[in-house]
Amino acid sequence: MDNALKQSVDTILDIAIAEDRSTEDVTSKLLLGSEKISTGIYFKESGILCGTKIISYLAKQVDARIKIKWTYKDGAKIKKGSLVAKIVGPANLVLSHERIILNFLQKLSGIATLTSNYVAELKRTKIKILDTRKTTPGWRRLEKYAVKIGGGQNHRMDLSELILVKDSHIRVSGDIKKALEKVVQKSGRKKILVEVENLGQVKDVVQFKVDQIMLDNFSKKETLSAVKTIRNSSKARIELSGRFTLKKIKSIRSLDVDYVSIGRITHSAPFLDISMDVLR
Repeated sequence: MDNALKQSVDTILDIAIAEDRSTEDVTSKLLLGSEKISTGIYFKESGILCGTKIISYLAKQVDARIKIKWTYKDGAKIKKGSLVAKIVGPANLVLSHERIILNFLQKLSGIATLTSNYVAELKRTKIKILDTRKTTPGWRRLEKYAVKIGGGQNHRMDLSELILVKDSHIRVSGDIKKALEKVVQKSGRKKILVEVENLGQVKDVVQFKVDQIMLDNFSKKETLSAVKTIRNSSKARIELSGRFTLKKIKSIRSLDVDYVSIGRITHSAPFLDISMDVLR
């Protein structure tokens, strides 16, 4: 893990321990001591494993006596019922932090699994799945890590990374040409992405040297027309956006586009069903 990811884990772990008051687990204090126990982590549904290094780091931060041995690596396709890890450590510490460990693993594996499902629908095409900034506050680096494990690619990490001219910027600037005139002059080496809402804006944008054009909520007919205009007049990459479900995304397989951005792979991915059971 890189330092930025570790810092995110540290921050979230502190919050998780504080809100769960895991150091004040009254049940564990009454029933358990520091005797060593062994627990297993099981996938109760099929999916993509994500978060092994993160969970191992998290456990070490809780207590160095907690040891985790993983049966699979991140990105592995796990079948329902599979044992993916064994955890050994003091009973009171392992069980009082069980929910925190599972929350991390279920969330990350859920994102990786949903991303993988989208990627599978575009198999044997050049189109790449992109995430968005529609992420859980504090969790962005972890969620975007899970997207990569699922086979997707990361869009910008934050607002400083690149220039993305959206509809609001265009309206405040007056029109798309005025906005791009300002941006192109002052962009420096930053990449320029532009969100367009109609074919008229597409014709305006291709007059400028931009790196990527996002077609937002275009119909298939409009998309075909826009792609033709862009490919004939620009070297910009083409991105699609607009509430793509797994069913809907199949309709773009034949299109000559480079990316499709999908907010739901982070903001709406369900937790994967994963459990921790004491081994005897």
